[in-house]
Amino acid sequence: MILGEDHLLTKSMLKAFQMEDKPLRIDVIYLDTPARDYLKAGWISRIRVKEGKPRYTITYKMRYPVQDGDVDSALTVARADGLSLHKSPYPAEIDWGYSKMTLSFSAAAEVKTEKTPDLSRLSPAQAVQMAVQNLPAGVKDQVTESPEKDTFKDIQVVGPVRFLRYEGALGKQRVRIEVWPVPSGQGEIRYTAELSRACKNLMEAAEIRIKLIEKLDRMGILVHDDNLKTRMILNPEK
Repeated sequence: MILGEDHLLTKSMLKAFQMEDKPLRIDVIYLDTPARDYLKAGWISRIRVKEGKPRYTITYKMRYPVQDGDVDSALTVARADGLSLHKSPYPAEIDWGYSKMTLSFSAAAEVKTEKTPDLSRLSPAQAVQMAVQNLPAGVKDQVTESPEKDTFKDIQVVGPVRFLRYEGALGKQRVRIEVWPVPSGQGEIRYTAELSRACKNLMEAAEIRIKLIEKLDRMGILVHDDNLKTRMILNPEK
């Protein structure tokens, strides 16, 4: 069993991955139109607050699907949007799940506060203003679908959603598990646990990915599917 009745990792999971027993609590809101135009365009705009940290962290991200492991083709599409590995203000990374790969470019900005802020008190107008005012230098000319090129009257705030982040290890490799509450429609909430490891290159990622899949399969807890948390939160099942 992965989670207990309290929706925290069970003792067996903590032991299996040498996890801390006290996770970091993080609140997040997403900005999008009612029709989810940003999400459809591959654009994700979110604001996070970490427990005990007196700041907002604003993330701007563009995502590109990688078909059949063809990263070069995804990079070609990104370059057409003005994004590249060498000249973009967005650091690039590959998210490699069970069956899908996604190329993403993301940038972040921080807004410091006197104490840990409460995202539930941030109005949609304040959230949009914060996201626009803190666009990193060079971003405005990079992404066609960036929010400052829209009228903001229809922008919605989705959340806040609170998730838990555990830090641990698989052997000598540092790993992370995040537990997210995800709406499943009709007011119901289901919890999903995601294990991840940051790697320097695809070769290292391929090796560690196999180890993780094998271990999770032996434990009988691996879901043989890929789900984008952001998509599930913004478009809960009816």
